[in-house]
Amino acid sequence: MWPWEHLAFAYVLYSLARNVLSRTSPSAQETIAVAVGSQFPDLLDKPLAWTFGVIDTGYAVGHSIFAAPFIILAAYVVAARRGNRILAGAFAFAHLSHPVADLLNRVLRGRPVDLRIVLWPIKSPPPATQGGFIDHFARYFIRYVNAIVAGGLTPQIVFQSLLGLAVLVLWLFDGAPVAADVWRGLHAQRRQ
Repeated sequence: MWPWEHLAFAYVLYSLARNVLSRTSPSAQETIAVAVGSQFPDLLDKPLAWTFGVIDTGYAVGHSIFAAPFIILAAYVVAARRGNRILAGAFAFAHLSHPVADLLNRVLRGRPVDLRIVLWPIKSPPPATQGGFIDHFARYFIRYVNAIVAGGLTPQIVFQSLLGLAVLVLWLFDGAPVAADVWRGLHAQRRQ
């Protein structure tokens, strides 16, 4: 999945959970924690594999169900020191949504589920291709654009479209967190 898809997937799930369970919308800080958490596995694994060659594949530490408790504990410690433990929950929720979204994406593309994505260090999928970060990005992006242009109305395109609509509707329903805060801040500065 692409970064914007991981963010949309995590935000939709988190917003729905927050609105249903606590009857409140995510705050701007929670939304930022969701954004960071939704990207964290790829921000950790892709550069380690594609740029630095420390690990063999882009599905390792950050995607691992075995490393997740330690990553979430570290997020909790940071959030507790800042006095806002709910941010750890938002980060954890989004972090855990990432590998789920990767597995779901495989199904939507008509490929079998590969649990090796989440089983590092016991198992890892083989490296897809050689090359650096830019090589991988270009290869995957060209494949993505070709699939959109030539693929027609596939389950993946339908899911992406519905996900995009859902995130927009929920974000507006939630009061446009982050953007609304920036807007209020700019308005307050003009008044001074």
